[in-house]
Amino acid sequence: MNFQVEYEKLKGAFESRLERTVSDRVPSKLRESMNYSLLGGGKRLRPILYLSVLCSYGIVPRESDYLFASALECVHTYSLIHDDLPVMDNDDVRRGAPTNHKKYGEAVALLAGDALLTLAFELAGKCASSDPIYAEAAYVLACNAGGSGMVGGQAMEFTCGAYDEKTLTDISALKTGKLIEAAIVCGTISADRKENIGAWLEFSDSFGKAFQLCDDILDLDNGERSLAALLGKSNAEKYLCELTDRAVAALDRTDGNTEFLKELTKAVLLRATDGL
Repeated sequence: MNFQVEYEKLKGAFESRLERTVSDRVPSKLRESMNYSLLGGGKRLRPILYLSVLCSYGIVPRESDYLFASALECVHTYSLIHDDLPVMDNDDVRRGAPTNHKKYGEAVALLAGDALLTLAFELAGKCASSDPIYAEAAYVLACNAGGSGMVGGQAMEFTCGAYDEKTLTDISALKTGKLIEAAIVCGTISADRKENIGAWLEFSDSFGKAFQLCDDILDLDNGERSLAALLGKSNAEKYLCELTDRAVAALDRTDGNTEFLKELTKAVLLRATDGL
């Protein structure tokens, strides 16, 4: 297997669907703002994780699977738009380009994020209306994206008093880990292979922790408050390798053909830059 070829093939198949996600019925400026962030590049990690779980069981993704994968990306993209706003992280650049609010203004950016979040559940609902198996997946996505998941982690980041190791780990487990977990768990639901959920949860836990830690290591020079900064670069890199090994080992217990996912895991978690 040529991992890079397979990755680009799966990513390309997904992005060809994603380009058609935002309806022409959306007012033009709002649609432009939504697509600016939604189609602005990135690893497409969450949808690819979802689709890769299906592929590991020999399932060729259906159009409804690409719709659900798009819902995952819509949730992720809305969170980035809102995270960049002045009231949050106040970032001017995202993926080498001006952030959404810098290009379209704060009001339009806020509404673009709102619209993408709503669109995510429009897509998930459409999947569920065609096949009830996606109803459970939509429920998992909602739980993991909301106050007890990703949004909860973002809230903790702004309201916690002390940034000790436990607090930073808890924040990343929610803010970063829960949407990654949603992609993987929803993949097992759509594949109708929940009997292996324990191994997949072990994989997502280690993968989510390692993904955030890798980002923190790459960001050390910027002086961000992070687990990597607290541990120190050498200890953080050692822990990252341990988490990566755990994630790969968990894949062996999923009862699927996970060679692509193993290569994806190593490529993402042990990367030396923010790209893949």
